[in-house]
Amino acid sequence: MGDAEENPRSVLAINDCGPFLVQDSVGTWLIQGAADGSSYAAGDRLVWLLPLLERTPTDVRAALPHVSLDDTPLPALVRFALTAWGEHWPALALDWLESGWPIRDSLDVLADMKDSHALSQLLRHRALRLWRAAA
Repeated sequence: MGDAEENPRSVLAINDCGPFLVQDSVGTWLIQGAADGSSYAAGDRLVWLLPLLERTPTDVRAALPHVSLDDTPLPALVRFALTAWGEHWPALALDWLESGWPIRDSLDVLADMKDSHALSQLLRHRALRLWRAAA
């Protein structure tokens, strides 16, 4: 590992046993603790971060107190989860948005969700309420 990876500035466990979301000393967000011991750019592996959505945004913010969340992969994660397969991850992303997570970067996705017949009526209505409130 390089020096930037050896001295992380911010660390957040993705689940109980790792892996970890870390910000290295140059500000790059990485996922460390993969089975093979490698580090990966967090933005390239958003699917690995999905378990973070099972926590509240407040809990995640508390784990990263000195970090602007806009500078993390979390906004991209919420956007990614809104478009994920099934209903579980989109529902959790909507939970985050309903709890006050910034909506501005997800308005186009919410517009698509509210009209999608591939989603349940419940998810479509939740997306519609959020879209109307923000638009």
